[in-house]
Amino acid sequence: MKKIIVIFFLIAAVNLSGVTLKEAIKYYKQNEYNKAKEAFLEIIKNDSKNFTAFYYLGIVSKILGDTDNAVLALKRAIELQPNNINIYVELADVYLTGGMYKLSIKLCIYALQYESDNPRLFSILGQGYYNMKDYEKAEKAMKKAIELNFENAYNYNMLGLIYLKTKKYNKANTAFLTAIALDSNVFFFYYNLGLSYEKLGEYEKAKKSYERCLKLNKDFDSAKKQLKKVKRILRKKKRIKRKK
Repeated sequence: MKKIIVIFFLIAAVNLSGVTLKEAIKYYKQNEYNKAKEAFLEIIKNDSKNFTAFYYLGIVSKILGDTDNAVLALKRAIELQPNNINIYVELADVYLTGGMYKLSIKLCIYALQYESDNPRLFSILGQGYYNMKDYEKAEKAMKKAIELNFENAYNYNMLGLIYLKTKKYNKANTAFLTAIALDSNVFFFYYNLGLSYEKLGEYEKAKKSYERCLKLNKDFDSAKKQLKKVKRILRKKKRIKRKK
């Protein structure tokens, strides 16, 4: 009889939670984000103080574009572990991707008081300033992010975009080339490189950059448009050269 009772309670415990935290995290790591989200929600339903579940729920919700629930989950995670800097980083990123740039900047500045050498915070801060069109502060933040983590290709790409906006085309070109040297498989790095070559009047190099971009992503319409434009310019230059 005791054995039957024990078995009953074991089955009940499994049914109550439905899924373990380990399984939920496995879904997340396998990019099965909808399954992961459902799993973390199920865990939270049975354990309202499970920090890890709230933390990952916030990240997964952000990936799925559910900004409101990402914010709520990460704010709850902060309540449970107010000294965990990683939560502030994720929440700042959610604000950034959700277009809440002022909140993202404010949170980054707050978090940097407690961890002043966090490269991701500086990166998010730089992107926030960029979107607010404060390019001077954006440049300063991105340079600090690169100083703290010089192997992040995306930070160089962002710095290049800042330089494009401030018409520092040679610096933009160098930044995009560095990004590509670190990661040669990101299609929009080549697109941005092409833009910098156009600004420098190097249309043949711009053409090659757009072609490389389209080789990596044949459906990228902006690159198609710029490639057509550059080809027209090159044809016109050839015609002018022949007349001479």
